[in-house]
Amino acid sequence: MAAGAHDVKTQTNDPAILGHSGGGDLEVKRVPQTGKGMPSVAGPFPDTVGMDFLGQLTNEQLGVDRLIWSGAAFLSDIWGWTSPDTGDEYALIGTSSGVAFARITDGSDPGAAKAPEFLGMIPTTDTQTQRNWWWDLRTYRHYVYYVTEVNGAGVAIFDLRKLDGRSAVEPGTEAAYLEADARYNAGGYLRAHNIAIHEASGSAYLIGASKIDGADPTFTDDGVIILDLSNPLAPVEVGTIIGDDIDSHDMQVVTYNGPDAKHVGKRIGFISNGEALDVRIYDVTNPAAPVLLSATHYPGASFTHQGWPTEDHRFFIFGDEEDELFGLQDPRNPDLPDTARTYILDISNLEAPALGGTFDSPAASIDHNLFVKGDKVYQAHYTAGIRVLDIMPTATGISLSEGGHMDTEPRLPNNNMNYNFNIFAGPWGVFPSSGAVRSSPATASTV
Repeated sequence: MAAGAHDVKTQTNDPAILGHSGGGDLEVKRVPQTGKGMPSVAGPFPDTVGMDFLGQLTNEQLGVDRLIWSGAAFLSDIWGWTSPDTGDEYALIGTSSGVAFARITDGSDPGAAKAPEFLGMIPTTDTQTQRNWWWDLRTYRHYVYYVTEVNGAGVAIFDLRKLDGRSAVEPGTEAAYLEADARYNAGGYLRAHNIAIHEASGSAYLIGASKIDGADPTFTDDGVIILDLSNPLAPVEVGTIIGDDIDSHDMQVVTYNGPDAKHVGKRIGFISNGEALDVRIYDVTNPAAPVLLSATHYPGASFTHQGWPTEDHRFFIFGDEEDELFGLQDPRNPDLPDTARTYILDISNLEAPALGGTFDSPAASIDHNLFVKGDKVYQAHYTAGIRVLDIMPTATGISLSEGGHMDTEPRLPNNNMNYNFNIFAGPWGVFPSSGAVRSSPATASTV
């Protein structure tokens, strides 16, 4: 289908237009490549310690257009998938134009550097809304599931095996556009901010989710919808986590194998609870009846953003997206940091966690998403780029120290929290895989 072949549907609360019960297929807006917003910075990057630059795809090379309302193009979260058939590794990238796919390693020559190749994009269903800022994606088996805050776009599902053997394409051409294999829109589902998948149980968790009740335009934000993926192309809702005190922003779910013997083997979810300013721990073994185990507040909380458990499930390492902002604005509050602070929560007792320490970054940037792999914490730090922290055992727990970084946004000083939009430019997410780190900046993609 040629670019620009469909018109955008008018955004409305009519359930037929939103793609809920009442019928109506989603139309996809495909726009020609007519210009970009803030351009990508070309690597290699001079402020780099302990890391190597491997390759890069710019916004333009990924086919990302400017948002109509802002005049800028953005990337959001990133994930990875390695084909069990070819060994090729792929980057799956949320963008303000849709979800883009790139091949980043060649399975026939493991370990060799390869220039990343753009393989195509599943475009957004509505280019006229600022909700295109937010995309999040996770994999289950050979499928990627992605959510967006675009109303009515559903949880889109794409079979990643279609990428095997696919040649690189030019952005904006007919060959560059792919189609989702299915979209979940049942039960009045409207949108979600984030998604987590627990592969062992075949379950997905739609985070910061909203539902609409028939023709009633009112809906509830910020809860969690739990899906059963027994049929990967037709998920079924099997539970929710809702309530006035839930502001779920991110969630990680594990089969718990930590020191709390009472809960070993159970499915445990860790919720970074946004404006509710706490970390929630739930037993979601029975998705129809999740059990709250604890809700832990911490000094200096401003927006509990995202975190990840250590591999031994003894600690939960997390960040607060706004604490350093208010720390610089209000230095009289000793609980607020002046630079990005990473928090360590001791979860040896899931029902009574305790703050086990903090680490303050040498860079005064905003920390966003992080990922724990082995004894490393990989962090996306907006204007300060990618920061890698070493997890080190101590007599009483663990401590963190910076072992490397790559500043992928050198145009903006990482020691200037000037309280304007520029402080949110730079990496949004990071995904370490196959010994390499993949980064998804808000204004550039470095893989």
